[in-house]
Amino acid sequence: MSETAYILKLSSQSQVTLPKELRERLKLHPGARLTVIVDEENALRLSNKLPIKNHFGSLPGVWTKENEDAAEYARSLRDSMQPKLNK
Repeated sequence: MSETAYILKLSSQSQVTLPKELRERLKLHPGARLTVIVDEENALRLSNKLPIKNHFGSLPGVWTKENEDAAEYARSLRDSMQPKLNK
């Protein structure tokens, strides 16, 4: 995928609005969470993947009780941290 630059403006309330094209490219919707990575040169990288996904399954048995399904535990933990959306 080619690189595309977007210019964002910081509002008086320290918020930025992501352009529609960028939201569509990252498949973002209202309430979605973004991971922002800052490198040594203070360059920002946005991702629509939460950092835990990079390490999921790397330490089996550490986060779950014996005979507990790790995927179910992760789902319940994720659901408890995300606000409930009105349907």
